[in-house]
Amino acid sequence: MGYTDIIAQQDDIPNPDKKSQQIDYIKHIKERSSTAGGTSASRTPEEIEALFRSFNVDTRGYKFDREDANAR
Repeated sequence: MGYTDIIAQQDDIPNPDKKSQQIDYIKHIKERSSTAGGTSASRTPEEIEALFRSFNVDTRGYKFDREDANAR
């Protein structure tokens, strides 16, 4: 059951216009979030790896130091 179904079933909202406005608002939020964050979710792992390789940073000598990271 989606958010629109849940709102449509609300009995405490007597005005059908209000339900319609709420459903429209949820649709707007879903569209906005899918266009803003949808690009990273649609990338394949190979594409993401290629993106990071394009930075040409040699990380072979890098050692993760949790204490140093927490101090920053």
